[in-house]
Formats: sequence, structure tokens, C-alpha cells
Amino acid sequence: MAIHPDLKSLLRESVREYLEVAEYCVSYRKDARWGTAQVGGCLGYTGAVMLFSIVDTIGSFHRGSTGISVVVDGKAVEIRKKGFQHFFILNSDYYGQHLDERTIKRLYDNFRNLLMHSASRAPDHALIYAPDRSEAFPIVNSKQGVNLAPFLIAKRTAVSTFLERLDSVVPASDEARNIGLKR
Repeated sequence: MAIHPDLKSLLRESVREYLEVAEYCVSYRKDARWGTAQVGGCLGYTGAVMLFSIVDTIGSFHRGSTGISVVVDGKAVEIRKKGFQHFFILNSDYYGQHLDERTIKRLYDNFRNLLMHSASRAPDHALIYAPDRSEAFPIVNSKQGVNLAPFLIAKRTAVSTFLERLDSVVPASDEARNIGLKR
């Protein structure tokens, strides 16, 4: 943690910190102290919070930007509003997903929001750790899932790409203007 001369400098540190914490959480293995049902599991809830926070961050800095191609439900869309539209970024070249709007909204409402604000997730949703599967957002037993292993792999690429584009994305963003107005 440091004092930064500008928002870009701060983001270079904060986004890397989020990724580092996510990496630690997903690679951590619980032992008997956590109870028998949890042995061998990872710090999935905290890891997911960090992973979804990075999605939200990258999406927020593209809100109002026409410089990114995002396709949702077969149509080119822009990230115009705060909230779940930030998660449209999942369908960009940052993450390479092909999620429909309903799934994107479900991920935002039932994972990101519940994890951040209520330390919970919706009952018909599942956090899993299945490194042998490549799909980050699978349907598991008819439940929306988040597979932390491939989500983390996609996040590494997304963070790297975001940091490479930071100098052009951040100054032109609505989010940077809004942050600059905070006092």
C-alpha cells in the first residue's frame, strides 16, 4: 500500500493486490481446523469476492467507452450503466466468455453482490474448485456455478491486459471522472 500520484498508479497496485489475494485464496487448502466437511477446500468465498471485484473494476473503467467490443445475446453492446452491466466485460477479449445477459446478471446479483454484502450466495448457485474442468461458469446439477480454477486463470490474462491498456483506458473513462469528483 502506498501513496500514489494518480489513479493509474493506484490501480496498478490495487488490481495486482486483488489478484494476489485471489491466487492465495484459491491455492490455500483448508485443514481439520475448518471442520471435516471443509478439509481440502480452498478459501473460495474470499477468492470469489476478489475475482468478481476485478471483473467489476475492469468493467467500470470501460463504462461509457466505445473502444471495446462486447457481444451479449448476439448483439454488440456498450457498458452504459453502473451495476451488472460492468460484468458485460466478461464477454470481451479480457475474459473471452460468451455468456447471455441473464447469466451475467445472475453472476452479478447472486454471487458478486451476495458475497460482497452478505457473505453469502444464492442457494441454487455453487462455488466449485474443479481444476480439471475448463469452464469458468458451468451449470452444475442445474445450478449456476463458478469454477474458481479456470476463473482465476482467465483473471490472470484479464489483469495483464487491463494493466497494459491502463494508460489509454483510465483517463477516458467515466469511472475516473467520477472518482476525481469524490472529496
